[in-house]
Amino acid sequence: MTGNRVLLSVLFFATSAAWAEEPVAHWRTTVDLGRDRGQPFGSLFEARDAKGRLVAGAGFEEVYNTRFRSNRHTVQFFVRPAKGGDRFRIERLPHPDMDCGVYLFELDGRVHAWTNARGNRVKRWDPKKQRWETKLDRVGGLSSGDGVMRIGRGLLVFRGSTATFDGRVILKAPPRGRYYNFYYALGHLCFYFTDRDAPKPFTRIIACRWQPESRSVIDVSRGVALEAKYVGATPFAWGQFGGEAMTVTNQGGVHAFDGRRWRTLQEGDNRVSYQVYSFLNVFDRALLAQYPTGHLFEYRGGTTLKHLDGYPPRLPGVSTRAREAQTTGIYRGEMFTGVWPWAELWRYDHDIDHWTSMGRAFTHPKLTDKTVHPYQEEADRLKLVSNHWGQRITGMVSVGDALFMSTSAKGTYEWYDKYEFLTDAERREYGAVLKMTMPGHLSAVVQWTGKPLSLEFLVFADRLVVRQDGREIGRSRFALSDPQRLRSVKITRGTGIFGPLVGKLIGR
Repeated sequence: MTGNRVLLSVLFFATSAAWAEEPVAHWRTTVDLGRDRGQPFGSLFEARDAKGRLVAGAGFEEVYNTRFRSNRHTVQFFVRPAKGGDRFRIERLPHPDMDCGVYLFELDGRVHAWTNARGNRVKRWDPKKQRWETKLDRVGGLSSGDGVMRIGRGLLVFRGSTATFDGRVILKAPPRGRYYNFYYALGHLCFYFTDRDAPKPFTRIIACRWQPESRSVIDVSRGVALEAKYVGATPFAWGQFGGEAMTVTNQGGVHAFDGRRWRTLQEGDNRVSYQVYSFLNVFDRALLAQYPTGHLFEYRGGTTLKHLDGYPPRLPGVSTRAREAQTTGIYRGEMFTGVWPWAELWRYDHDIDHWTSMGRAFTHPKLTDKTVHPYQEEADRLKLVSNHWGQRITGMVSVGDALFMSTSAKGTYEWYDKYEFLTDAERREYGAVLKMTMPGHLSAVVQWTGKPLSLEFLVFADRLVVRQDGREIGRSRFALSDPQRLRSVKITRGTGIFGPLVGKLIGR
């Protein structure tokens, strides 16, 4: 990035005798991310070959999928293989037994599954014991509209209209009404506030200045408020772009906050279906996943959201109606999108502007365009809403070498034995967690020190490694087939698939 002092040294070693001992490629970077104010940190570097194809890179993903935000302290490192890069493997984890739907979030490098069926429940995956843990002190009991995230060295928890930071209350519940769907950005705690019992019922979107160093409780009356057009408005996505925090209501209202005031890009209209379920920063734009087109909308600033027709495509043999792009994520240097109502999984290669189908997250039923949603006749017979058994990919979380995905019916419904048309194996594809791996990916959680981060990204003949301050914080298996390819790449600092770096690369 121009104007910044830079340290990004690149070292290469490739003697056949030392292949297993010395790294074939070694990128070092020291970055000052500043004080943690909820910013999207973006890309550290990218490496491209002589044809301009993306080969390797590192950065911090910024995505919000329906209910939960990505862990901003998780760094991704990827090397896209010269051969066999399309290979992938998907396995189903033991079922969490949380009924018909779960959503995912990642905290401290661990996968968590959430549902509000039978009371609000959270379980954490234990990869060593290969089982789901239920005794969780800090994140148990999260409800719809609640959440948790790391800020600096502390833990910010939103639960039941209150917010705490490292156990200390920073926002008290209102005397009447409800606070929900929190988001921290620009040094402000943003949330929705609905009071249906007020003399004039209202929903407001509020941004309250708060920083981890603050010792006082937030005074909501001093926040910057925007009156929502409709009482009960709720968001399925928050995001940041161009120095603004953005939110989209379930009636299609698009609003942005720049740290001082709110502005409206698009006013809501409850006569028209328009919901956004995911907000992802990628390269120099933000992508919003929309219903009912099932496509992505592009935002580059200003007031315009551009419909990207056919992004992603549609599997042959399904209806064109009532489609929803629900989840997005970056994995192995590529973008993934999950689409309702057939739980389609799509992968996008920006270099060649090409979508690849990765199949579906369900094995049943057979695709059809005779109905819009799966099992529509069975839902009608049971006097459920017709799209009850629609199939969602609800979460995408990158941990270690894998991309974890979750599934759901339309809602996180309870399971009843009267749903006899599904076998036990079929019904357990709802509320499931899938683990996908492709060669050349590693995610690792950095430790926030309040000082510049010294990070190293290493490629060995048999593995990828990330180090912080000389200490290994992550590794994954990787069979390098073409070391010469890494020696001829061109490095670009502070830009890449994770968006522009929000920070300074430091020189010595």
